[in-house]
Amino acid sequence: MIESNMPLNAVSMGRSAEIKDVVGSEIMCKKLMEMGLSKGTIIKIMNNDIGHLVVKLGETRLVLGRSMAQKVMVREV
Repeated sequence: MIESNMPLNAVSMGRSAEIKDVVGSEIMCKKLMEMGLSKGTIIKIMNNDIGHLVVKLGETRLVLGRSMAQKVMVREV
């Protein structure tokens, strides 16, 4: 089975995903890690409409801009 990674903003609302990689500048990677979004983390997509993405990480909800979400590579679980 081939494991396919996709950007976070490609995951449908209500689905869960595991973070596989973060691509981008060192500052962007550090900011995402400080928010709790690091490799191996499982998140659930709460809202993926027009505009920002809302993801659930444990009991915390985070809002990400589309350009930031594009840099988080995930695999659906």
